[in-house]
Amino acid sequence: MFLEINPLSTSDRLYLEDACPTLQRLLQSLVDEPGAKLDDSDFLDFEVAFSTAMEGAGETLKLKVTYEFLANVLEHGSKELLEQVWAGLPLRFAPVSASELEVVLNTDALAENQDLARRCVQQVATTRIWLLVGPLVAPLRWLREAVATGDKAAAAAPQNAQQARKDAMGQPPAPVVLHVRQQETCCIVPKEDRILVILSIHLEDDVDVALGRAFCQEFAETNRKGNEFSLPCSFHEAKDKDMLSNLRGLNVSTNPNVGWLTLTLTDQHVRGATEERLWALARPVMTFRNFFLFHLKHTKSYLHSRLRKRLDHWQQQISKARRRRAQEKRRLISGKEFVPPSRSTGAV
Repeated sequence: MFLEINPLSTSDRLYLEDACPTLQRLLQSLVDEPGAKLDDSDFLDFEVAFSTAMEGAGETLKLKVTYEFLANVLEHGSKELLEQVWAGLPLRFAPVSASELEVVLNTDALAENQDLARRCVQQVATTRIWLLVGPLVAPLRWLREAVATGDKAAAAAPQNAQQARKDAMGQPPAPVVLHVRQQETCCIVPKEDRILVILSIHLEDDVDVALGRAFCQEFAETNRKGNEFSLPCSFHEAKDKDMLSNLRGLNVSTNPNVGWLTLTLTDQHVRGATEERLWALARPVMTFRNFFLFHLKHTKSYLHSRLRKRLDHWQQQISKARRRRAQEKRRLISGKEFVPPSRSTGAV
């Protein structure tokens, strides 16, 4: 069995992990009904497409993951992250082209352990998440190690702690410019004490552009300083001179019509953090597009529902209204006002 997927097709369906078609089909085949044949159909989770093929009488399951910018993210840390999170699972993966990744699962090993099969299915179904998160996890690891090294150096030389910390941390890695979606750019800029993630926001519809710009401005204003539950954030429109000067050395070729949203991960977020903590930090940042589209669609739905409600109320008021017939007034040739009798009481 083989599912043909059009890699150029697009979908604006909200990505929900618990309801994504990849997870549901794999759970049916590997956990709920081991050995069950998958139905032939196409499924797409946002910009990542999946296709499957059973080989060797159902002994292995091959998945082909199609992502247009696969080579870009694998080069900047996603490959190492996949090797780490998929370690110990009965699967292997390898890129077969610049936009295709092949994943092979050993279904015989999964049939004997249902918990392992469920864990494997969850990991494979979230391939898109790991591909997006990988480029940010690598700089976060550097910042965590640099902070730990700097703290040790500062403790060893308390008289000149600031300079000792700076010398021990070294130079940050070079900035990374990623094209993770069409007409959108993600810039990861490591600093000595923070990681800046600059996301370009681009929309097609003019109404969406206006709503998206208002949403980003409000989102940045709410999270300008940040707290323990949110990251410091700032928003700049596409023509902002300060933002253009910051991007001048990053070789950014796209210019979004909404603007640039900057999220900051400080050294306080990664001090003493585990690998799972780094993944948890990187995930909402690199999947901000999902959060943004979710609220944009709900805002439009809310506005439409309010408009329909007011329109219904207006139509009810119009239907209840009664037109009052003004009394007719006429003038004679002499100029005297003349009120004609009513038609119902006219003379016979």
